[in-house]
Amino acid sequence: MRDALAELPIPRQLLSALLFLVAALMAPHASNLSPAILGFFYTACAWRLLAQWHPILLPGRWVLLLLMLLALALVMLTTGLHDGRLAGTALLIVMLGLKLLELRARRDIHVTVFLGYFLVLTQFLYNQSLWLAAYLFLGVAALNVVQIGLNRVHVELGGQLRKALYMLAAALPLALVIFLLFPRLDSPLWAINTSSAVTGISGEMSLGDIGQLTSSQETAFRVRFFGKAPNPTQRYWRGPVLWKTDGRRWTAGRPPVRAARVPLPRGAPIDYELILEPTGEYWLFGLDLVTDLPAGTRLNHNLALVANQRVNKRFTYRARSDPDYRMLSLSMRERQLGLQLPDRISPRLQQLVAKWQTETDPQQPLQLVRRALAYFSEQPFVYTLSPGPLNSSDPIDEFLFDSRRGFCEHYAGSFALLMRLAGIPSRIVLGYQGGEKNPRAEHWVVRQSDAHAWTEVWIPALGWWRVDPTAAVAPERVEQSINSARSLDAGRVVFRTDSGGMIGELWREAVWLADAVDLGWHRWVVGFSTERQQSLLDSLGLGGLDGLGLTLVMLVGCGLAGGFVLLMARLPKRRARDPLPLLWRQFVDKLRHRGLAVAPWYGPDTVCKEAGLRFPEAAEQLAIINRLYVQLRYGRREDRQQIGALRRRIRQLRLD
Repeated sequence: MRDALAELPIPRQLLSALLFLVAALMAPHASNLSPAILGFFYTACAWRLLAQWHPILLPGRWVLLLLMLLALALVMLTTGLHDGRLAGTALLIVMLGLKLLELRARRDIHVTVFLGYFLVLTQFLYNQSLWLAAYLFLGVAALNVVQIGLNRVHVELGGQLRKALYMLAAALPLALVIFLLFPRLDSPLWAINTSSAVTGISGEMSLGDIGQLTSSQETAFRVRFFGKAPNPTQRYWRGPVLWKTDGRRWTAGRPPVRAARVPLPRGAPIDYELILEPTGEYWLFGLDLVTDLPAGTRLNHNLALVANQRVNKRFTYRARSDPDYRMLSLSMRERQLGLQLPDRISPRLQQLVAKWQTETDPQQPLQLVRRALAYFSEQPFVYTLSPGPLNSSDPIDEFLFDSRRGFCEHYAGSFALLMRLAGIPSRIVLGYQGGEKNPRAEHWVVRQSDAHAWTEVWIPALGWWRVDPTAAVAPERVEQSINSARSLDAGRVVFRTDSGGMIGELWREAVWLADAVDLGWHRWVVGFSTERQQSLLDSLGLGGLDGLGLTLVMLVGCGLAGGFVLLMARLPKRRARDPLPLLWRQFVDKLRHRGLAVAPWYGPDTVCKEAGLRFPEAAEQLAIINRLYVQLRYGRREDRQQIGALRRRIRQLRLD
């Protein structure tokens, strides 16, 4: 049997809605696909939109064939076919654009709508944020509206929208049961690496690098402590360790040949869960010093936590750290690296260190460390995000004796160099320091503006000892986060305070709430892993079920959800109030008021006929009222315009 509706022409209103809808659903791909692919698709959309008014513009078969060859060439040239995700998405996009150009009847739109559903799915290959999911959910609802409209002769967007929302609401309980109880995969459904990473700590340090990074308010990671949160002096999140320097730039150098062993905890451990934003790098961040490794990670030779694969998506891991642990071993190779100096050392640096050595006991290296820190606190150093360029061939000399304006990398780099001149092995550690507690959730937020660099020096009997020379210049840095916007204008670093008035307070509340919602979305939807599902089942008393038992529970849950939806559908619905009885009563009352006897069993034809005989001057108006009422009462459709016309006719009726 042929579908008569499928052969009907496409209503212009429905086609325009579909074109604008797929164009809007394509918009998030602007950050994923090449401009050539996007340009091809949007050109096809505009072409088909113009063809509504000028059908002669619709391309023929040969033109479509040439466009198909052009589309395939664009896919091959822009994606290179090395990334199946990009190539597949680009191919789907250009094919959807070609399909728009050959829309002729309603059956063609059915295919286009289903391609639109696939277009929605491709977005989640690149981004799984809550805000994108909400946007695409609205897009799916709109596609359902179009799909419903294809099965109607007349387009009624309001009624179609209500039907689509009812369908989505009915599907929600079943989708929720399947999502919570369906066995989870240990690995992602799409094992695809993505290079879309958030800028963060790099594997080297040049003067000014971290100052530039600190201007960003992007989230670096979130952390939830299981127990009491550590104090600010313990919230140093260890990352890459740098050994080699040329006086301006620090790098890791050739690593020491020493296998790293997981250290045994000595003090009270700190347990925490960390959700790291994508960085595109291997290194992770943990409190000094990680003693319990998460799965898929290891400790490198510097006892810094690194992942086995690049972090190209949000990575959640649970770790344990011991703040009292000390790295007590120092190999010959590490000593050589820790004492390496640039080719050129200025006489002023040598004289300054020689002076300190005469004032301190060489058997007590901590005395020289404290003397160097005192130099930073006593001299007019300025902690600033805009220190200005250091143009000399010896930037450390210029910073220590001339400009004395710098950020954490200036202080950490110059302090490490001073220690090496004094014969004390030292190295630079990059990472983050601090973080803010989200008052609307249980986690802390560490931003890119919390990026930091500090120094570790080797002290006999103490091992590698953390020294933060920035704290000697700006002690507030350890306790408070940086206000990047105000710091760039003030000439020195300004720290965050709670002041800012009502508007500022409302804005902060909104930011914290959005952060809490975003993390909840990641933990319970995007990151709903096997472990989280098992935890949920344990809380429901279903933790001991095997695969078969869980399948049975899921089937029972689906049955209950379906039964609930069926029950809600069969409940008596409140009918919309019919305006016709009220209008007819008003009409009859007006006749009775003028002395015409109207029996309750009289039909509209009888009433209007007798009224016409009684009031011949109003016979024409009475006939119109009779016709409108009969059409509305006994017709197949409810026409709001006709109801309005009947209301006006009754109101304007004059019986003299």
